[in-house]
Amino acid sequence: MSGQIKDTVEERFGMYDSRQRAAVESILDEWNSDEGDFIFPIVDGPPGTGKTSVGTIAAAKHLLENRHGQVAYLCYTHFAIERAQKDLFSYGFPKDKAVELHYDRKKTDWKRGIYGCDSELKCASFNDKRLLKECGVLLCTLHGSRRAFNHDIRTRPKILIDEFSQVSTPMFFSVLHKVFAEKNNPSGYALLGDPIQLPVISTQPTLRPNIGIFIMQRKPYEPHRLVIQHRMHEDICETVNSLREVYHAYRIENGSDVRDRNLSKLGYTFDQSANPTDLGDILDPEKPLVLINTDQCGPEGRIFGGSVMNPGESKLAAKIAVALHSSYKDQTSKPLEPWILSPYTAQVGDIRQRLPSSLRSNCITIYRSQGREYPCVIISFTRNNEEGNIGFLGGLDSELKERAREQTYVGCSRAQGKLLLLFSFKTFLGHGYPEFEALVNTENANVIDRL
Repeated sequence: MSGQIKDTVEERFGMYDSRQRAAVESILDEWNSDEGDFIFPIVDGPPGTGKTSVGTIAAAKHLLENRHGQVAYLCYTHFAIERAQKDLFSYGFPKDKAVELHYDRKKTDWKRGIYGCDSELKCASFNDKRLLKECGVLLCTLHGSRRAFNHDIRTRPKILIDEFSQVSTPMFFSVLHKVFAEKNNPSGYALLGDPIQLPVISTQPTLRPNIGIFIMQRKPYEPHRLVIQHRMHEDICETVNSLREVYHAYRIENGSDVRDRNLSKLGYTFDQSANPTDLGDILDPEKPLVLINTDQCGPEGRIFGGSVMNPGESKLAAKIAVALHSSYKDQTSKPLEPWILSPYTAQVGDIRQRLPSSLRSNCITIYRSQGREYPCVIISFTRNNEEGNIGFLGGLDSELKERAREQTYVGCSRAQGKLLLLFSFKTFLGHGYPEFEALVNTENANVIDRL
């Protein structure tokens, strides 16, 4: 690998805080150990703390020190793969040295760092196999992980799994089975993720625990904890911390680069004349965190199939999104694109119908938003009833109640500069849901109790 890559990697590594550096070094120590100890470094990285960057820097430094090394970088989603690959390219990796292994053969483009083939690599030519053998980082989903090991390699690979919250224990051991079936016994592992983010399986308690929690519950192990976030305005970060405190998780700190990161600091100009007068406090750029009581939006309903929707709250969410879109422009005069999230697919569908076509794709479920970040986020929690029933967001037993933490926590931690939370106070407050009590009591929260 070139000296330019080494200089870039060392420069980035030098900018890390002490905990990030310690996390990278723990991965490399395990990978380079000759003692045969099964250390298995786990990096606990809350939202915005740079866990993917830690993983890619560790992979790069390993390859700089081991010319014939190879790292299998495994993720649950293609989006996570693209993000990690983008990091590696930014360090100077050639496109054929950090390759995404894709299931679609038509996607093959070595110039873009993509190789598509079946899991057994039957379609691989002699030249393809040569390039794979010489590739430093092979990136693929866990479902397609066999592609990363079903070829002739020069050395025993290292396995790095990103976003382990989405990796169930059965899935992890399935991956190991695929590895050993190909007789490419790995010589090092590492896990990166946030234990309290959304799992893949939320309805079956025996499958819910992710592999990070599974390991930490079975052996005395203290993960490497990243504590400084570089994504959110400090008021939004305080919301995330209020949720973490409910579940006795450690607090995260604000990086100096994002402490005052509102929409203005992100480069957006606010046009007061385009601001609907009844939404002034909601759109105000000096109010990064706004909680809106939607009691007056009317009761919830259900569609065929059981998902919940609330037409009144849908209408309000769409109205706010359109107002944000018309009131904020970036330095190129491009309008702000707010993202609207909801735990319910029916609510997502109803909001989309009320949005202009240019914004419809910006409305998704909280689950789909995991791993992403946006300048501005609106969350519609949907439920509105007199009984204080918030369904799976609250749960009927301790196991199901976990999902309230995960849905709310993930949704709130997607925003960079502005976060707007829409929920019925009469439904979510005063009924034993500490997550929402914590949200309302968050320091510097701008609470709009009546529209």
